[in-house]
Amino acid sequence: MIHGLTADAAHIQEEDVFDAVLIEFDGFEGATFFQPGVDYHERCGAPQFIEFIGDLEHAAWLDHIFTAPMGLLLISKRMVRVLESVKPFHYRLIPATIYSDKIKHLVVDRLTRRRTWYEVQDPALRNDDFVILQLMEEIDCLDRDRTLVNGVPFQRADVSYLGMEEAQHLELRVPDGGFPPVFSVPELTFYCFTEEAKQACDKAGLKGLWWRPQR
Repeated sequence: MIHGLTADAAHIQEEDVFDAVLIEFDGFEGATFFQPGVDYHERCGAPQFIEFIGDLEHAAWLDHIFTAPMGLLLISKRMVRVLESVKPFHYRLIPATIYSDKIKHLVVDRLTRRRTWYEVQDPALRNDDFVILQLMEEIDCLDRDRTLVNGVPFQRADVSYLGMEEAQHLELRVPDGGFPPVFSVPELTFYCFTEEAKQACDKAGLKGLWWRPQR
């Protein structure tokens, strides 16, 4: 089984509420950190540390954070270690900090919505235990003949990319040596996680993960 992954937001009871909101920077709209191997610091001017405002009580027990205005793959360092324990894979970690929403007025400029100069030293007002996971390579493994979209093979369907659960049948060719625990397929708009990766995360008791079976 191959899985997609999104942040489980079941603990959020209100609309338009998120665990963490990105502190915007010039070019943030293009900084998805999704395309393997792309240097988003160079391409989009992303800062070396990506900063958020959020609910630190939630962040204290979650391993995957529900972010806005973009759904970034913001996961705990603990989750990275769990994935590595399944099988080594090539990735880049972008450091992240979540500041308490109690000090939003100090770290976010009200007019520009950009980061202010204010430095937060108090560990009770920040969480540095999360990173953005970016893969460094793609695996060209989609079987375009056997993957079905709207009843026809992908290669004849009028689509270029597939989101989660959009394929009626998703067929991937297993590479020599098998799949890494998390991998990227050029035609898919999400990272894929193996069944072994899911089981390892479940066994470790990771929280905030919503697994979406793809095949």
